Amino acid sequence: MKALVTGAAGFAGTHLVPHLLDQGDQVTATLLPADSVKLECESALLDISDIDQCREVLATVKPDVIYNLAGISFVPDAARDVSLTVKVNVLGVYNLFSACKELGLNKTKILVISSSQVYGRVSEKELPLREGAPLKPAENYSMSKAMAEMVVHRFSHPGDPPSVIVRAFNHIGPAQRSDFVVSSFARQLAEISLGKRAAEMKIGNLEARRDFTDVRDIVRAYRLAALKGRGVYNLCSGRAVSIKEILDKLLEISGLKVELKQDPDRMRPSETPVLYGSFKLAEKELGWRPEIPLEQSLKDTYDYWLAKLS
Repeated sequence: MKALVTGAAGFAGTHLVPHLLDQGDQVTATLLPADSVKLECESALLDISDIDQCREVLATVKPDVIYNLAGISFVPDAARDVSLTVKVNVLGVYNLFSACKELGLNKTKILVISSSQVYGRVSEKELPLREGAPLKPAENYSMSKAMAEMVVHRFSHPGDPPSVIVRAFNHIGPAQRSDFVVSSFARQLAEISLGKRAAEMKIGNLEARRDFTDVRDIVRAYRLAALKGRGVYNLCSGRAVSIKEILDKLLEISGLKVELKQDPDRMRPSETPVLYGSFKLAEKELGWRPEIPLEQSLKDTYDYWLAKLS
């Protein structure tokens, strides 16, 4: 299978590309000029918000599948720049569909990455979230993802490229940016262990409970969805874990004792107390379920930062 992976230098991309190669797929990864990641496959420069660049890359590669991982993925970044967020997360998706259609690539399947955050603020009685739950985006990031899903529906007529949407819940693992909570904790602990900072950690809201899945399980689901999926799938663990439990497990893994200091900058407004989903549809139609234990994900993330910072 010939695959095009946009946003290949991002967190999920650095795990998806090796997985596709291991499965025997022919992969072309797209990067931005500022990206410095080294990939064991063909690569091309692509800003998906530029329709001409989309046409050029797609005309050259003629992929069987497009994994669209390019996007603004950090909620505070989306809050700061709604124009750029919509340009990349919405117009970029439109450009991929439009360019495929113009080029006659009507059999090229497009996998669109959405987010659990499109469900918005929900009460516990609505959990676990299933794919039929209403979309109620509550901030710029989730708004852009819901809009991207509308683009998919726009291109759902005969003659349009086939597509599938995956709504990924929180995914974690090695190489995640340290702005995200699990990677932030792991990095801070690695810095303390290596003597690079005092034995204290900055923390936000520890009571929030979220659904965490290993990124390596998530990218495995991406390929299965591209192969045989249709419609929309939640990708999640099916259970909620508190941020405090995550921190406690990481402290146990590191063997460190630290002072915890609450950081106002890490306290997000309108925090939903608990959020988790159901992966039953993905299990039924794709044969997917998460396999990597949370403890392994946390250990691998901590070990990643120890190695990177040493």
